[in-house]
Amino acid sequence: MKRYLYIGILTLLSGISWSQCISGSPGTNCSGPLNIQPQPGNTGQSALTLIDLGLPVPSPGIGQYTLSIASGMILESDNGNGYHSLVGPSGPQGPGGASGAAGPAGSQGVQGPQGSIGTEGPPGPAGTSAAPPDYSFYYGPGFNAAAGTSEIGNSLDRDQIDMTNAISVRFLITLAASVLPEGSYAQAEYTPDGVNWYALTGEVPVTTPTGIYSSGWQDLPTGASGDYVVRIVVYNAEARTAELGVRQLHLQFK
Repeated sequence: MKRYLYIGILTLLSGISWSQCISGSPGTNCSGPLNIQPQPGNTGQSALTLIDLGLPVPSPGIGQYTLSIASGMILESDNGNGYHSLVGPSGPQGPGGASGAAGPAGSQGVQGPQGSIGTEGPPGPAGTSAAPPDYSFYYGPGFNAAAGTSEIGNSLDRDQIDMTNAISVRFLITLAASVLPEGSYAQAEYTPDGVNWYALTGEVPVTTPTGIYSSGWQDLPTGASGDYVVRIVVYNAEARTAELGVRQLHLQFK
C-alpha cells in the first residue's frame, strides 16, 4: 500500500525564478535553491510530496543530505550516515485532566431468570409435646378439711404432668355452699423428688360459696419445668375440721 506524507513549505516569495532540473543518475538533479511556487489562483498550501513505493531507500553518500521515505515515515541521512527519523521521541505524559461530570443513569436492565431451587436443609430436632391445656383432679360432693394444710383426696388423686414446655399455669376450683373461714385457701403443689413439695400456683381463697375461683394466669415457677407429680392442697384457717364444698379442681397450662 502506498502511503502519502506531506511536508508543507511555507515559502511563497514574490519574484521567484524556477531553477532548472536535469536528468541525473539516479533520479533528477535540480540546481538550488529550490522554491515551490503555487500556480496562479491556487487555494491550497504549497507542498512537496514523497510517494512511498515500498522500495529500498537510496544509499547514503558522503557530502550528501538525503531525504527519503520508508514505511510511511520521513527519514534523513546526512554525510553518509545511516537514516534516522525526523520525528523526535514522545514527551512525558502530561498530568491527568479533571474528571468529567457523571453521565446520566442507564436504563434498568431486564430481570434475570429465576434461580434454581436450593437443596432442602437437614431436618430439625424432634420437639417435645406440650402439656395438655387442662388437668382435672377431683370430682366429689365435698371434702372434710382438717385444721391447717391437708391434701384434697389422697395420693391416688395426684397426677404426673410433664411441664417442660409450659410457660404459664393457673388453678381453678368450683365450690358449693360449704366454705372455710377467712384466711383459708387452696393451691397446686409439685414435687421434684417425691418428698419435698413446692407451690405450683398462687393461693385461691375458699371463703366464698357457690362459684368458680381462679388463681389467674401466672408464670410457671422456674423449678417446675420438668415432669413432676402434682397435688392439690387446702389450708383450713379454722382450728377444727370443717367441710369444704369442693365440686371440681382444674389445673391449666399454656
